Amino acid sequence: MVGRQSLGSDAVYPRVLIAAGLSLLVFWSLRPLIATVVSNNVGSVLLNRALLAPDLGSEERMDWAVQAGRSFRTALAWDPLNGQAYYNLGTVYDLWQDAPSAARALSRATVLNPHDASAHFGLGQALATQDQDERAIQEWQVADAADYFLNQGLALAREGDFNGAIEQYERALAIAPELAEGYYRLGQALSGLGREEEAVVAFESAAALSSPSSPRRYFLQGEVHAARGAWEAALAAFGQAASLAPQDPAPQYRMGWVLCYGLEDEEAAISRFQWALQLDPDYVPPRLALGWLYEEQENCDEAARWLAPILSPDVGSGLAGQAHVLVGRCLLHQGRDDEALSYLERALALNPGSVRYHLTLAQGCSQAGRYHDAIEVYLRVLELEPDNGQARQALKELGWFEP
Repeated sequence: MVGRQSLGSDAVYPRVLIAAGLSLLVFWSLRPLIATVVSNNVGSVLLNRALLAPDLGSEERMDWAVQAGRSFRTALAWDPLNGQAYYNLGTVYDLWQDAPSAARALSRATVLNPHDASAHFGLGQALATQDQDERAIQEWQVADAADYFLNQGLALAREGDFNGAIEQYERALAIAPELAEGYYRLGQALSGLGREEEAVVAFESAAALSSPSSPRRYFLQGEVHAARGAWEAALAAFGQAASLAPQDPAPQYRMGWVLCYGLEDEEAAISRFQWALQLDPDYVPPRLALGWLYEEQENCDEAARWLAPILSPDVGSGLAGQAHVLVGRCLLHQGRDDEALSYLERALALNPGSVRYHLTLAQGCSQAGRYHDAIEVYLRVLELEPDNGQARQALKELGWFEP
């Protein structure tokens, strides 16, 4: 009995050795994969730190990015066909503002992972930085990025940057030439710059791409009529859009706009603007329109009441700045100087690089008899824009001469 047990125990050892050997062999064969995954994950953690940590200065951010780049290169040394590592390395190069290297890394990522939309999008961005627009558009088309650029344009337009918005809309349309919304938003931005003939062409393109029975088609026809100054036709078209989409605040707002600026019926316009806000209290354009109308009527408290939801910087510094300026100008007309200047100062604090808001504040200070403050603000204008003739003329009239 003892001999048998000993024999069985001895037989276990070869099996253990074989299992250990097989495990070691498997581990050795998986070593490149494991090393690649570990290096890539470590690099991703370091890169996220470089990109997202709010407490880092520029030098620290670059240090983290350098460490991330080393990890991604280590991953690629183990597995030269790892598309994710190339994508991550391209992101590091982009952070370093090395567009050619970013494009090379991202190009390899798209070859290895041809269905990775993020890699194609990033490659498009890198190519655009090098003015390779045609190739960039091709990559963005693969990434289906039209909506991204459309939303970028909307954000810029809300801040009053119509030139920047136009660039983004044109990119969206280059990616998706049948995008009716892109033409509509392009027309709005062009109109915001006073380029009405170009706006009409954009609105016509948007209308042609819209369904014949849709509210949007009538809405766009209204935009075309408005851009041409055909006010009655515009009002009728917007009205038809409103009847087909009774919960949409935009046609009501545009009817108010036509009534106010085209047909000069302010009371009817106010009613339409208020109707639009009943449909959607968060819809900003009618609030700004009401603020402007009540400013014109020097009814400052009413203007402030309607503009109150967008006097917060949470809605965007550009919109909040416009609202503060409207109320501030109105209060100046009423001689409520301290309140007025407080609003104008807040508008500038929200948009510290705005020459226009500097000039508005300087004019307010001068109107309130605070000439020393006005001179200081005009001098800040010249720091931002040394050749600003308006500031130089105002300083001369205030008795200040350049030393």
